Amino acid sequence: MMSQNETYVLNPDYHFKGDKDRIVMYSKKQVSSFSSSDWVSFIHPTQAQILNVFAVKRTFGEQCKLLALKYGISEGQISEMLAPYIENKNVVHTIFKENKIYFPQNVLIAWHNVEELFKEDTNNIVQVNCNDVNLKQDRMHIAPQSILLMLTNKCVTKCKYCYADKNTKYTPMSTDEVLHLIDDAKRLKMSYIDVIGGEVFCRKDWDIIIKKIVDNGLMPNFISTKMPIAEETIKRLKDTGYNNVVQISLDSLDEQVLSTLIDCKVGYVNKMKQTIINLEAYGFKVQFDTILTKLTANRKSLDQLFLFISKVTNLEYWEIRIPEVSIYTPETYKEIKANKDQLLDCIDYINETLRPKAQFKLFCSDNCLEEHLGEGKDIDKHFYGGKCIMLKQLAFVLPDGKVSACEQLYWHPQFIIGDLKKQSIEEIWNSPKAWELYNLSQGVFRKESVCSHCKIFDFCNLENHRRCFVKVIKAYGKDKWDYPDPRCQYAPKVTSDLLY
Repeated sequence: MMSQNETYVLNPDYHFKGDKDRIVMYSKKQVSSFSSSDWVSFIHPTQAQILNVFAVKRTFGEQCKLLALKYGISEGQISEMLAPYIENKNVVHTIFKENKIYFPQNVLIAWHNVEELFKEDTNNIVQVNCNDVNLKQDRMHIAPQSILLMLTNKCVTKCKYCYADKNTKYTPMSTDEVLHLIDDAKRLKMSYIDVIGGEVFCRKDWDIIIKKIVDNGLMPNFISTKMPIAEETIKRLKDTGYNNVVQISLDSLDEQVLSTLIDCKVGYVNKMKQTIINLEAYGFKVQFDTILTKLTANRKSLDQLFLFISKVTNLEYWEIRIPEVSIYTPETYKEIKANKDQLLDCIDYINETLRPKAQFKLFCSDNCLEEHLGEGKDIDKHFYGGKCIMLKQLAFVLPDGKVSACEQLYWHPQFIIGDLKKQSIEEIWNSPKAWELYNLSQGVFRKESVCSHCKIFDFCNLENHRRCFVKVIKAYGKDKWDYPDPRCQYAPKVTSDLLY
């Protein structure tokens, strides 16, 4: 029961920003245990204005009185209207003109629970014309909500299953150009900037860039590496202010196996072990990523890794993944691809033996074993395995400043939507190419693609965004990007290495 004398405030993990014709309510990835992480929803400006009253500390009774005066209704009606948002344990929603408006958990929270986190903020709202509100669950209207920034495509390993484009030559963005992008992301109230490689640490100014990201409140979710990191480098990382997870990609503890898989040098395993010790010494949380291939998909290899990882004290989790065919290394992928029976035995062993005795989070990503090719029906709003989120909230920035619509398609010319050396991130996000890819029309499809004359084209592409271009290209090749999703019932037969 709400007390009129209790003080409730807007959860400090939640923020508002204008998005042309609506308000975005969002949170970062790093939030308190009682908040919804990485939240993004579109809400009505009036709802934002009401909730923003709680950005100032007052008793609930005082807030109700203020709102009753402002909106010309009784304090009791205000109290009843706000009740669903006070310390709500689950996501709640309202409906406006047939659009569902979602709110995260614990929207309004007792002040004594967040006393150390709460800061009064009366400038948290951008004014939006309430007569022209668009609450359709589409893409961000002004700019992306987050950025995936590829610092370099340079690596120190040569993974046979690598899905990245490491061969394209380019002139990198300068340090100043990258820092300008980070300032723009802060100005646009983005949630975070993730950084990837290649190897992040192969770019000379990596620490300047990460420090700028951290200082601007855009903390990356994790930094991944497959290379041994010297203690001096770890200290530099610590000095940037970065305090999130470091992901170690480790497929085996057998150096001969790793030499075949990733072309590592002698002494690699011991150097990686020392890297982990040093990361822990500097207070970094560590998570592990393991890829199952025909050389590592066996119980002995899993047992060795399990025993080693179990001793890591700052362990966040261990994820074991089954790789899909790579667009960029299909021939070497074929050399190390495990067979399905081998993988199924590993999955059973992970689920029945390793996970029950693990004192840490252990995940197994095996979705690619169940590709339902050619099974999608006309009425399915999405195919098995989910639907595309391309160009909804995330922009993928390549090392040369080109912006790609998809993080797995890199410099594929059909998916480059702009160039940060020539345009702002807002201009790129709203470029004709970006909107063409998001609102696909049959006119951009060649006649040899059955999509060019499909009767459910709009249902598939405009209403539900069912198509995954990555799967299309993996199935049919880079030049056949406009073919159907291979999960579609009208798709041609797949002859690539997509299936296990």
